[in-house]
Amino acid sequence: MSLGYDREKNLVSLNDTAEISVGIYDSNDEQITTNVLGVNFTIQKPDKTKVGPVIGTVENDGTGTLRWNGTDEVGQYLVVAAFTTLQGRQSARSDFEVADPFDDASPSPSWVIADAAWRKLEDCFDAEDEGPWLRDMTLNYFNKDKMEAFISEALFDINVQHPPTDLGEGAFVHQRGAETYATADLPLISQAVFMAVLRHLMRSYAEQPNPVGAQIAWHDRRDYLQRWQTVYAIEQEQYRRILALFKRRFLGLGQSRLLVSAKAGRLIPAPMRTRNVGRGFW
Repeated sequence: MSLGYDREKNLVSLNDTAEISVGIYDSNDEQITTNVLGVNFTIQKPDKTKVGPVIGTVENDGTGTLRWNGTDEVGQYLVVAAFTTLQGRQSARSDFEVADPFDDASPSPSWVIADAAWRKLEDCFDAEDEGPWLRDMTLNYFNKDKMEAFISEALFDINVQHPPTDLGEGAFVHQRGAETYATADLPLISQAVFMAVLRHLMRSYAEQPNPVGAQIAWHDRRDYLQRWQTVYAIEQEQYRRILALFKRRFLGLGQSRLLVSAKAGRLIPAPMRTRNVGRGFW
């Protein structure tokens, strides 16, 4: 069972009614259920156009709800609910995504890379909607879409390693017409993005409260930073290994050959060495 709360709603099919539901929370992460006077919703569609404010309904438990029928575009919808309380105004987010269930369009290369990296995190059990605890309890929003922002950092790290290269997304995922294809090197870029995301997680978990002065029961997450550091050390070893093997092809060594008549060729058994000595290479 999750110890957080779900801040991002599930997938909505194209042209379906989106059931938007969001609440506001106090400094103790408890939902405010009283003295909520009203709520207005502002929605930004995938094409960046904004709709609203639209008047919503405040339920008995203080939750603001809205049934919205404007899901006529595929993509991410950003939703801001502005609550009016006796203390003033307070806003909360409740984003959702609209998808066409019959759309077989090929994903973008950046989406393929982000999806490969997200698979390494989506089975973390502490969040309400899969992923690490940061997905639920954060001032910003952490999801698979945000991982695409780490691709440039991952490419920079790959390119600056010796020998220097100038690779882009096309070296790992490329589009041909309407189709998207992943190369055999996709595990490298997904691991590089994963390493950048792990560093982001460690930065985000650095500040955790430590209740003192009272005998209370609470969920101790202060060691999350150390746990992710352990995972980072393990994953970094694998990343460095596959990166070294990948970069070896850019050293210009060509295809190695061994002269069987040379001194090093004496390591080869005599019959095999004399059989191939006239060819000049092994």
